[in-house]
Amino acid sequence: MLRTMTAILALGALSTPSLADQPVTIGEIAYGPELVEHAEDFGERELDRLARYLRAALERELADDLGEGGYVLHTTILDAQPNRPTMAQMSGTRPLHHSSISIGGADIEAQLLSADGEVLETYSYGWRSMNIRDVVGYGQWTDARRTFSRFADQVSDSLDERAETGS
Repeated sequence: MLRTMTAILALGALSTPSLADQPVTIGEIAYGPELVEHAEDFGERELDRLARYLRAALERELADDLGEGGYVLHTTILDAQPNRPTMAQMSGTRPLHHSSISIGGADIEAQLLSADGEVLETYSYGWRSMNIRDVVGYGQWTDARRTFSRFADQVSDSLDERAETGS
């Protein structure tokens, strides 16, 4: 009798939908007005590059949770600064040398929506290098990519917590 009851309880737990069963779709990656304004300086094509970097970081961190028909994560890159000049900046009115360095980083926010469009969670993250000496040896978007990776990790942790608590 005890074995039967345990089996019935286990089957019941398996058949109950949980948040762990909710897949996540990475939705639109939008650009904030400040980033769009900076795009005139560092070039329009850099916006697409930043969106690809962010999408790749999210796909890497959320790999086990990705799928259709569940949550949708809409993300906005509010602002970003490169560590090294972009092609547009090097050929601009005040040309920069490719070895020039600066403090880079990014600001991001996102909303996690349910399948019916209800906002379940909002996220916000920003990060910049603290010291110009730390930037030596960096690529063009190193700090922005680091920001995207940390943001994606926090979103992943949040989704894991949602699944564990069932909320």
